Amino acid sequence: MARRTMAYRKRRAAEREQRREVLAHLLSRVDRGVLTDAERPLLRAHVEAELRESDDLRRTINGQQRRIERLAHQLDAAHDAIREAEQDAADAREQLHMYRTAEAQRQDRATHLNTPEPQPIECRNRFHIHQVTRPGPECQ
Repeated sequence: MARRTMAYRKRRAAEREQRREVLAHLLSRVDRGVLTDAERPLLRAHVEAELRESDDLRRTINGQQRRIERLAHQLDAAHDAIREAEQDAADAREQLHMYRTAEAQRQDRATHLNTPEPQPIECRNRFHIHQVTRPGPECQ
């Protein structure tokens, strides 16, 4: 299809170039006032063809511009969605970090609560008897 399209474009460009050459010749004859009755319909046909092509091209350009605007809006919306998703991911990472920190603190507290307190033992030395959690050298 690309070859057909390219061939079509080349053919149309050649036709347009030929038509413009004829128009230039006819307009120069109009300037000199020597346009014949047979050349008047040819001039009109070529001008109308140029106007038609110009109108077609303008419609095509307008359609392409509208398409570009729609795509630009879609692209902006996609960028907004990406930024929002990235922010959501950052928020989720921060919240997960806070949950993990809180859980670690809870686990730490639970470990300390479940660790039995050292039981006091009786320490006797020659001066008195007292309770200690760890016997030192004075308890010997």
